[in-house]
Amino acid sequence: MEIDKTAIVSSEAKLGKNVKIGPFSTIDKNVTIGDGTKIGPNCHITGWTEIGKNCDILHGVVIGNPPQDVKFKGKRSFCVIGDGNMVREYVTIHRGSDYESKTVIGSSNFLMAYSHVGHNCNIGNGIILANAANLSGYVEVEDFAFISGLVPVHQFVRIGCYCMIGGGYRVPKDIVPYSLAGGYPIRICGLNTVGLKRHKFKAEIRNILKEAYKIIFFSNLNTHQAIARAKTDLPQREEVKHLIEFIENSTRGIVK
Repeated sequence: MEIDKTAIVSSEAKLGKNVKIGPFSTIDKNVTIGDGTKIGPNCHITGWTEIGKNCDILHGVVIGNPPQDVKFKGKRSFCVIGDGNMVREYVTIHRGSDYESKTVIGSSNFLMAYSHVGHNCNIGNGIILANAANLSGYVEVEDFAFISGLVPVHQFVRIGCYCMIGGGYRVPKDIVPYSLAGGYPIRICGLNTVGLKRHKFKAEIRNILKEAYKIIFFSNLNTHQAIARAKTDLPQREEVKHLIEFIENSTRGIVK
């Protein structure tokens, strides 16, 4: 391990092999850090926080602080972060609000400078949060979503997989998988074709999803009618099923 002489690391913290701790960083007693993870200067890792292997956590990051929730009573809650994450300057990640609850971040995510992950969020894998994107409490983000800069996401909203949200637009409802969303007020602009190509979705699947989007978002049918039509008219591939289930399970409602 390489721990700078100015860092303050609790003797009760659990550090893996080849962990690096930069100048003036503080690692508190209930923290676990996996092998090969690098903590930059002036970071504060606190609370009941577990960070996986081979993460890069840069200058001024704060992880595991109490949630910004007036109902929080100071009881034990957790922050769990997977492997291979890049966490840039001044990112903040808060632990759960309820007793024994968790804020969970998967693996291979890229959290850009000044982004925020609020309490009890559940973040998947391969996600990008651009600069100053802000997730309120209890937000769920599926794998490989791209949330652009200065996007505020309302509490309890779900963000679908492989979607892209344009910069600066407020997200008050669920964003469906595979979509391209933007505008004020925010709306579904179409299929995230470029993103799907980058993730090597076959042309056949992209075309089926494009037809699904035409039925659900760009026809004269209401949502219930459109879902029924999509079930009968389209091949029920895994991606189509996931899109339909995401909409059917929405509690806040979807962005149209």
